[in-house]
Amino acid sequence: MTVLGAESVAIAPHAHRAAGQLARAEVRWLVPALACEMVSMMMFARLQRHALSPGGLRVRLGSAAATVFAGSAVGATLPGGSLVAITYRTRRMRSWGASASQIGFAHAATGALSTIALALLAGLGHVLAGDGARLVSVAVQIGAICALTGAALALVHRPATLRRPVRALVRMMHRLRRGTAVQASADRLLDELAAMRPPPRFWGRGLALALFNWGADAACLLAACHAVGARPAVSTVLFAYAAAMAAASAMPLLPAGIGTLDAALVLTLHHGGVPLTAATAADLLYRLITPGLVGIAGWILLLQQRRGAARTRHGHDVVHGARDVPAIPDTIAGPHGAARKT
Repeated sequence: MTVLGAESVAIAPHAHRAAGQLARAEVRWLVPALACEMVSMMMFARLQRHALSPGGLRVRLGSAAATVFAGSAVGATLPGGSLVAITYRTRRMRSWGASASQIGFAHAATGALSTIALALLAGLGHVLAGDGARLVSVAVQIGAICALTGAALALVHRPATLRRPVRALVRMMHRLRRGTAVQASADRLLDELAAMRPPPRFWGRGLALALFNWGADAACLLAACHAVGARPAVSTVLFAYAAAMAAASAMPLLPAGIGTLDAALVLTLHHGGVPLTAATAADLLYRLITPGLVGIAGWILLLQQRRGAARTRHGHDVVHGARDVPAIPDTIAGPHGAARKT
């Protein structure tokens, strides 16, 4: 509430003029903006499918896309923000037949690849701005993320190393519940994670999908700027976008990063030379598209899913190896989540 209050006071003098500028938005830029956002959502759906593939789970693109749209809708409108969205996506993955190890790996891989992709976009902004000195810090950040990811994978592939601390944790839990079942589940989870050995091309393709996901969303923001009459440099848009996404990720409990994302976006655009009124109008238009229109589409899909759950379902959403696994109706409950594209 403090963030929202401070932001309201800051933009209040410009809000009326921004609304007028938004009302005069150039329609010819709206179609590219919508198209870019659609590409972004579909790339994220493909990334989710790709992250589940090392466990042998193949999800149909339509089902994955519906889940991404619905997840964005609940994350943008319900308290808990992206934490609610990731809970919803987790339940959907379970309904597809994914195990706990597959779900955990998918979330971790998606998070790592998305973080690296966002850092690469920020690095591209520095290149376009001619600020080569900053590339060193970007390279260090990407290297650190890759090193941490590699270390985590190396540790997971040595389950014997993890069994001792896990068993110590189980012994602590034994005072509250039966430890035998928990120990067996933990051992099975470690063995399943150790069996996942995605080839290098998995990471290459996943990074490409993450780059297209972020890049198309940033292109939507660029088109929104042009629609309201602003003509920022591409580097400025990339800086503003990266700053906004980082700010939203820092406060995942806020629905759609409301307040923090908008403040970072508007202030960075203004710092890059965009008038504050135009920057505010661009932010409003961008947010009308996502999470606005994306959220409406997501809730429609979610309601369709819930109606389908009330009936006997004859379709199949997932192919597991050579056999189909029927989709299981899902429900929404509990906060827990991850990155911006919720």
